[in-house]
Amino acid sequence: MEFKIYQNQSNKQIIVSKDALNLDGWVELIANTTDASQEKHVPVYEVRCGKARVSVGSVGHPMSAEHLIEWVMVTTNQGYQVKYLSADGTPEVAFSLSAGEKIDGVYAYCNLHGLWKA
Repeated sequence: MEFKIYQNQSNKQIIVSKDALNLDGWVELIANTTDASQEKHVPVYEVRCGKARVSVGSVGHPMSAEHLIEWVMVTTNQGYQVKYLSADGTPEVAFSLSAGEKIDGVYAYCNLHGLWKA
């Protein structure tokens, strides 16, 4: 299932849609288009026993108020899930998957360097 991710320019909220949207104040986020360190931004994941474990970057991404991974999202053949992170945590999350659910994409959003996809 292919999804598009949009972000509100004023409050940074996101909308995930299967359809193209044209909303005032919203822009589509395009993954892997920022010139930044891939080893700190591209999500790395593994699926085991019905759980998808995601860490952002093959080298740990910094997590401070000034520079952090704000959220991680998985898209699957059944929909999507988003987890929000905080500056006092680590850039690692786990998602529970239903029987037969397969991952299509894994995304991470850095407040300074934008959207990244595995």
